[in-house]
Amino acid sequence: MGDEKLILTLEIAGNRYPLKIRRSEEQAYRDAAARINRKINQYRVAYGGDKSGMTTQDFVAMTAIQALAENFSLGDKNDTKPFEEKIGSLINDLDQYLKH
Repeated sequence: MGDEKLILTLEIAGNRYPLKIRRSEEQAYRDAAARINRKINQYRVAYGGDKSGMTTQDFVAMTAIQALAENFSLGDKNDTKPFEEKIGSLINDLDQYLKH
């Protein structure tokens, strides 16, 4: 049931985008669209809106850059390889200890 597909139309910066998604992902997509629109509006306000000479596309690009930068930094934080190596080392130490 959660893998059932649906067409979800989201509005981002005044434009509508139909997306084919899994029903189980619907809320995540809705939340993402709301967050994107909030961030676009934050940039618009911070840079003076229409008076800045920047376009909606500029604010969308800035939002995309920020989102990907945050995603990359989260990926670095979720790097479990050092922990896996340490656990492996500890298991080897325990195995050696228990063999004696």
